[in-house]
Amino acid sequence: MKIELPVIPPEGTKEAWEGQFEVFSWYHFVIDVPAPVFIITTLKENGLSNAQLSAWGMMAGSGNEPKFILQVHNYTETRKLIESTKEFVINYPIITLKDKFMRSINRYDDNTDEIIASGLQIESSQIVKAPRIKECFAHLECKLDWMRDVESETKFSTLVQGSIVHAAISEDALSDDIREANKKRGWVYDIQEALNPKTGNHNKGIFASLDIASSIDI
Repeated sequence: MKIELPVIPPEGTKEAWEGQFEVFSWYHFVIDVPAPVFIITTLKENGLSNAQLSAWGMMAGSGNEPKFILQVHNYTETRKLIESTKEFVINYPIITLKDKFMRSINRYDDNTDEIIASGLQIESSQIVKAPRIKECFAHLECKLDWMRDVESETKFSTLVQGSIVHAAISEDALSDDIREANKKRGWVYDIQEALNPKTGNHNKGIFASLDIASSIDI
């Protein structure tokens, strides 16, 4: 038996925190699809780094036109800086960096370099001016194609597409064996607090890595 889920949560469904179902669809927590974690880096007007942890993004496009599409909230500094600088970098961290990359969700003032404040190191990009994060095992340097509203009424979020103009990956993350390669990369997956629609109870969110040992061949 399947539970049918309306767009608006049924009356009496409680939020885990105030405004939860305004900021996110409740589907986000009931279906709760794991998503790869990355850090978006941009450059402030004063030349310091801006960093934002995210899991709303994916590679797209064709072989000759690789793209990256992500969603950002309109109130974030990241959205403003992508619009003004026309570029950004996607950095993929290993799960052991969790304590450091979680600091990137803190609010910092304009005079703070957010990569350094997170306990991480700056690495120069090859094409764009926005910096890379040295400890991350892979990077996608992107130039802005377009930005579009996600919602038609609330205007809460923006969809961003960038052209990937350069990429880099650590030699330490490479292997001819696919299981070994992904074990080395230590991908981080975001699993937000899950809502059980039958009981209305919320489970605390977690980060997870790939269980390579139980993987099966395609």
